[in-house]
Amino acid sequence: MQKPLTSSIIIPEKIQLDWQTMLNVLAELAQVPVALVMRIHEQEIEVFAANTSLENPYSVGNKEALHQNLYCEHVLEHRKKLIVPNALNDPNWANNPDLALNMIAYCGLPLFWPDNTPFGTICILDTKENTFAPTYQHLLETYQKSIEAQLNILFQHTELLHNHKKLQLEITENNKRINEINSQLANEIDCRRAAEQKVKYHKNHDIGTGFLNAFALYRHIDKLINNNQKFVLLHIHFANSRTIQQEHGHSTFDHLLTEYRSKLTKITDTSVTGRLDSSDILLIIHADKQKLPKLCQHLSEIGKACFSNNEAKIHLQSYIGAVHSKENTSRNDLLKCAYNTVIECQSLGKTFTISDRSLPIKSSLSEHKIETYLLEAVRNNDLFLSYQPKVCPYTKRWVGSEALLRWNHPQLGAISNEVLIQLAERNGLIYELGNFALRNAIQQTSEWVLHSPNLVTAVNISAVQLKDPHFVQHVKQLLNLYKLPPKNLELEVTESGLIADEALAIETLTQLHNMGVSIALDDFGTGYASFQYLKKYPFDTLKIDKSFIENVEYCANDQTIVCAMINIAKKLKLKVVVEGIENHNQERFVTLEGVDSIQGYLYSKPITADKFEEGLFNQTSIGTPYFQFM
Repeated sequence: MQKPLTSSIIIPEKIQLDWQTMLNVLAELAQVPVALVMRIHEQEIEVFAANTSLENPYSVGNKEALHQNLYCEHVLEHRKKLIVPNALNDPNWANNPDLALNMIAYCGLPLFWPDNTPFGTICILDTKENTFAPTYQHLLETYQKSIEAQLNILFQHTELLHNHKKLQLEITENNKRINEINSQLANEIDCRRAAEQKVKYHKNHDIGTGFLNAFALYRHIDKLINNNQKFVLLHIHFANSRTIQQEHGHSTFDHLLTEYRSKLTKITDTSVTGRLDSSDILLIIHADKQKLPKLCQHLSEIGKACFSNNEAKIHLQSYIGAVHSKENTSRNDLLKCAYNTVIECQSLGKTFTISDRSLPIKSSLSEHKIETYLLEAVRNNDLFLSYQPKVCPYTKRWVGSEALLRWNHPQLGAISNEVLIQLAERNGLIYELGNFALRNAIQQTSEWVLHSPNLVTAVNISAVQLKDPHFVQHVKQLLNLYKLPPKNLELEVTESGLIADEALAIETLTQLHNMGVSIALDDFGTGYASFQYLKKYPFDTLKIDKSFIENVEYCANDQTIVCAMINIAKKLKLKVVVEGIENHNQERFVTLEGVDSIQGYLYSKPITADKFEEGLFNQTSIGTPYFQFM
């Protein structure tokens, strides 16, 4: 088969006429009726040039199909001269189509392009036996070289044009690519500038509300103190914030805070607003002692005013603690005083409390009182578990949950899982709280796995529980009691829990792992020796702390750290869970890195067992993810 370059080369008409003249001379000198130049194609061979004798039965343009025992095929196949004095006496040529034209004698040479692909043949034929004298053979060879020299010139010219065209295409393509790169670079510069401005803004502002974040607010307070400016610091706590966030979503609560702030500006335009956390904000205002009570009353009334959200009426239950700045008072003292004032305000059932003290005041709720409340809560079964779904990042289906301990106290308000564990560990109630959480989580999960056999519920385990020599037996008894397979239970431990008694922790976790209970290292990356623990302990799962996820879409260092942790876990054949996913950019990043499951407010906040069950069974029945509680 010919190469595309040679097969596409057109022989100019002038060269064809030169070949015809050459063939006329050759036929006359050799005294033969036929002299031909044949050109081979993919499936046939063509008479490309011929002498003009009347005795020549071949016409330019005549074609013969290949694979018919043609003289020219033999020449090209063996790439050398062929002489057939009399085909009638040679059985090898009995079926040669040229015999039909009475061409019994043949002498031919191959013609090649300079790249060694065949062009065809030059040949002479006779109707009578002919041995073709050496003089004629030499003449044929001379014409062969002349034709191949012309083919060489045509080939070089065509190759030059081909390369020139290819070069032009490459230049065009490169120019196009350069233009695209320049356009992308310009877009990238614009995006980076916008991202830098966004990052700079986010360094100082709360994303949801646009308020100053805690660090920016602290700098502002320090500046006021250093300039000896008098101001009032108001700590505002919204006691029903979690309820609003659970029922209407975090974005709705953020919107309410911005509306609250806009109504505040109608009262005073000299305020600075900062957000401490999801439930508390700080206000810095410039007001004298006589006007402050009326201002606090207005702030309270603003919270009680009706806010609308999709036709739903919402009220903000606010408690306000106000503190006047004084000379030689540090920022930390002011913050502590404002915090303790709002705690006192809430415990006394007031809407606002104004303190003249610049030093921290004592909370009306002592450690002993809190211990008493907590003990009563355990005995009266006032505690409950919330469940935050763990989601498969690829199917968006709920594959598990994390059981979180909750306590709503009429004076203390909503107490989170972390605070409860800290209080219980300090007051010796961790056994009661731990047993409550473990028992309820196992009991609840045993009901869910009847519909979702692969669901895994994670329960946080404290350092105190790990030091209990009977803890493994206690877990086994609960699993047997509620007939829950060990594979459906996961125990989450933190580095602090492992440090307490490393030898006992290894033994306890190994026994649980051998039972089939999954062991997860929680808050990975926040401690000092987490990487060493991956070698020592029988972990099945590594849980990346949300502190690395908060800024992963903006911070290259966090991206590198998260990627490294995931890669290490994968190499150790550990499952990877990421917590704190709050937007699709964070979700997209960790999904591309190949994590196993994710949890966060993007999918659902911690919800009651009934709501979790509703969402779980709904997605099981309809076969699609269910995010009603986002």
